[in-house]
Amino acid sequence: MYFQVAADTTLGHINPMSDLNQPTAIFVADSHFHLNPDSAEQQRIRRFGELMLLAQKADHLFLLGDIFDFWFDYPHFRMRGFDEILQALDQVKAAGTTMHFVGGNHDIWAAQFLHQRYGTSKDAEPFVISLGQLRIKVCHGDGLLGYDWAYNAFRTMVRTRLGIVLAKSLHPEILYAFSEWLSGQSRGATRDEAGRIEEKAQTWIDQCREDQWDLMIIGHVHHRFEVSSGKQRLTALAGWFDHPGYAIVQNGEFKLLDFEKDPRPSF
Repeated sequence: MYFQVAADTTLGHINPMSDLNQPTAIFVADSHFHLNPDSAEQQRIRRFGELMLLAQKADHLFLLGDIFDFWFDYPHFRMRGFDEILQALDQVKAAGTTMHFVGGNHDIWAAQFLHQRYGTSKDAEPFVISLGQLRIKVCHGDGLLGYDWAYNAFRTMVRTRLGIVLAKSLHPEILYAFSEWLSGQSRGATRDEAGRIEEKAQTWIDQCREDQWDLMIIGHVHHRFEVSSGKQRLTALAGWFDHPGYAIVQNGEFKLLDFEKDPRPSF
């Protein structure tokens, strides 16, 4: 599914200092927040809250999947937790920032809830959007490069009709336990894995026949990189872990940033 916004159309509020045709945007993925965070994760949550303060000044916020380590909407109840994160997102919405959510293999089933609360897409599928003159495709990235069998197994469970029926038939504690096990598999790529990921990404973009976008932004692999072929670029965000990564579009330019090491952008 593609959602195309004309280059001269601006969604959400406008920063008074920004050009109408040069909207600002923040992109983040793979924070993998847990229902019961430990002390280390509490620090990551605080940093995420600081990023959301920055997002309040941007025109767009893109959440590119696996923001939540486990989210599954059951027919008659919602899981308890994530209050601090949801409240930070509430403030982003209240500031007038347009919010977008692309579901990851851990949180695709947050789509309906986030749609109702923040006005994001109902299906949370990848889409293409124009920010100024830059055409961007956003997706989580699971299944794209074939990085991790465990992720692909969970992706099958939450994204196919049969998998969804099976998941809903399980007791929530069983599904949660499975998610917790998968969470142990979530980590940054080793040097050898990073090399293979980048090789696969280069091969993929070299063979890409899509022409609707100039830049594709993904998460999922927990490894920051950029590859290009011709006029197209594929870039991956770092996970929100030891050195939390994110990206911005500002003044028509895209930048990958480290939230702790790089100067904070001024919108």
